[in-house]
Amino acid sequence: MSERRRPMRATTGPRNVFAIRRAGVDDRLWTRLGTDGYHALRTLSWGQLTLVFLLIYLGLNAFFGLLLWVTDAAITGAEPGFWPRFYFSVQTMATIGYGGLSPDDWLSHAIVTLESFVGVVYTAVVTGVFYGKFSTPSARVAFSETCVVADIEGVPTLMFRCANARSTAIVEATVTFSLTREEVLADGETVRRIYDLPVRRRTSPMFGVSWVVYHPIDESSPMWGKGPEDFARERTMLIVTLTGIDDSLASSVHARHLWQADEIRFGYKFVDLFGTDADGQRFVDFSRIHEVKPAPLTLPGHPA
Repeated sequence: MSERRRPMRATTGPRNVFAIRRAGVDDRLWTRLGTDGYHALRTLSWGQLTLVFLLIYLGLNAFFGLLLWVTDAAITGAEPGFWPRFYFSVQTMATIGYGGLSPDDWLSHAIVTLESFVGVVYTAVVTGVFYGKFSTPSARVAFSETCVVADIEGVPTLMFRCANARSTAIVEATVTFSLTREEVLADGETVRRIYDLPVRRRTSPMFGVSWVVYHPIDESSPMWGKGPEDFARERTMLIVTLTGIDDSLASSVHARHLWQADEIRFGYKFVDLFGTDADGQRFVDFSRIHEVKPAPLTLPGHPA
């Protein structure tokens, strides 16, 4: 009986990243904005990015409003207090100019001149970051929640499945499959090593629907002689990266995924995604991308 039928999820952002705490590095947002601002802004979600720019915008206007207030700069039509000057600052930075408020001495003109320049620069920064984030192409590729190991033509084979969630193909799609695990050296030191996993076909000229990637487990494979208990003990992880060119945008795109040791299932294979309806029309059911079923498996070199 098949298992794990779930809706397809496209991997468009970091998922299953290495769960390691970064010590000795200040990863707070405000620190990163000061030291690596563009990258920090580009890696925020749309909601976070909008909130950051809104807070900065309000902060700048509050600063200039306070400056106008404490210096007692003359503003025609403004009532006493901070808030009229705050709203005047908003009109100045946004170049709105309703006509009710205007600078009326050299000090207010000087502050307005400075604020106008800051407003032009801030608008350019916001426009550039939003446009850069909006225009960056991304692949909507869904990966199976598990890797499976089963006999394929008599050879134990590691497999994962991916699917293109868009209607346009990824041209010249290329897969890189790797294994990383902890190993103990002769002197007792524990190191984490990365091994390349050769696959039967690592390129696809037109990745349009789904793709099952196969790694034969032979004597040259780093998985030779390993079983589930070995994977758990060595904290094995499997990493895949997929790169290609979006057929509609003619731009490079990429996707990646990582599987932990407990997400590698032995003695299973994927069910078929394709079928034929009552009218004889072929179709693909993406909701079955994670679905697996029991399959024969022999593990040569692995003690029973």
